Amino acid sequence: MDKPAGLSVGEMFSLIDVDVESSFGALPFPGHVATDSRHVERGGVFVALEGERTDGHRYISQAVEKGAALIVVRRGKRPPEILVPCVELENPEFDLARMASLYLDRVAPGEVVAVTGSVGKTTTREALRRVLERRFRVHSADRSLNTRIGCTATVLAMPVDTELLLLEFGANKAGEIAELSSLFPPTTALVTEVAPVHLEGFVSVEGVLQAKMEIARSRRLRRFLYNFDNILLREAAARLKTAAVVSVGSDVGADFRIRDPRFEMENGAPVLSFVLEGADHRAHFRVGVWGRHLALPLSFAAAAAQLLEIPLGSVPSFLGAFEGLEGRGRVLPAVGRSGFVVDDAYNANPLSMRSSLETFLALPPMGRRVAILGEMREMGQDALRYHAELEPLLDELDEAVLVGEIWRRALGERTSRRFVRNWQEALEAASEADWTGLLVKGSNSMQLQKVVEALSANDAASGGAVLP
Repeated sequence: MDKPAGLSVGEMFSLIDVDVESSFGALPFPGHVATDSRHVERGGVFVALEGERTDGHRYISQAVEKGAALIVVRRGKRPPEILVPCVELENPEFDLARMASLYLDRVAPGEVVAVTGSVGKTTTREALRRVLERRFRVHSADRSLNTRIGCTATVLAMPVDTELLLLEFGANKAGEIAELSSLFPPTTALVTEVAPVHLEGFVSVEGVLQAKMEIARSRRLRRFLYNFDNILLREAAARLKTAAVVSVGSDVGADFRIRDPRFEMENGAPVLSFVLEGADHRAHFRVGVWGRHLALPLSFAAAAAQLLEIPLGSVPSFLGAFEGLEGRGRVLPAVGRSGFVVDDAYNANPLSMRSSLETFLALPPMGRRVAILGEMREMGQDALRYHAELEPLLDELDEAVLVGEIWRRALGERTSRRFVRNWQEALEAASEADWTGLLVKGSNSMQLQKVVEALSANDAASGGAVLP
């Protein structure tokens, strides 16, 4: 069956009353939108944005070389000799967000599912996608595109026959999720967790809570799922009156309760097993992901699927082949030695750092365990305290390589600790160290993914690591 025709370039920009040149107005609007020239797909759109650190207009030529078929620029910044269609907007980011919102109204998928939370957003979204696409024509980002422009790019690339749009909402300060919920109002909202993250913008955990709960302001909200184990979320959810409220967690009283979560390594590969109980249903899960803490995002996916008329009992088979995502708990074979590398290098906050360390330390006896841990950024005035509170776990490691000045200020010298300034020094330290298991954990800005790439066999991820 042929794919339904989408809107033309002219029709798309007419949504915001912008006229385009007749020479390309009748062309179909591309099915991929990128704001980073490195992620441009052939035949797609490249949007040149001006940021604090760089200006996307400097990378238009690279985008064209990669095959961009349409360029969007700020008015007055059109390259003089550009050879591909180009549209000028007064403010590309805001104008395209408005266009995406109107396009969403035009397509009108039956469901818009949005995930937010301090941790677990991307894993939850990806697990949801794997499950929901068994019943719906799902459109979702293939990466963690959770900002205004990220969600805009996802929506603009949505096929016109989409039945369910799946989004991820992130925020660094109050009001951002409220804006996303207004532009792209979800019918089903999930809040995975509230924890101390981005405190330079939110100030306190209570500020994080208020920001995450902004998603409940959606004018189209029908279902609200939340983490029952978080008392702050439990209290906030109890005050909601505008949607069906459903809880997920391990505590007694959760509508979908996680029972008996167990994590182990089998032949070098991670295995998480648990039982999820609903009101009248029970499902047994066995999934190749890192740590007991990932039972929660998988359970969110299962609970949302049940509410969207996908039987709970069928979800484990849909997630049977689900594995850790890049930077979020992949377990990879080590290069040049018998052992494994845990790639948890995309995100770091006190909760996720503690969960990953506890998982690592709970593994059965083996050779030496070494962790490379990037400093946790944007933690506000309590940054030193949050780092120092992890000291008892660090002392259980054979060696901790601590990246960044905050670690040095928060902790004292120990023979089992090595303070380094950057990923290059961390890689040197890990290369020289004797280890069987290496945990790499940090925020994406620390670039510790480069350590993972140098010390592991990424192409063998599905085969499991080699344990002695």
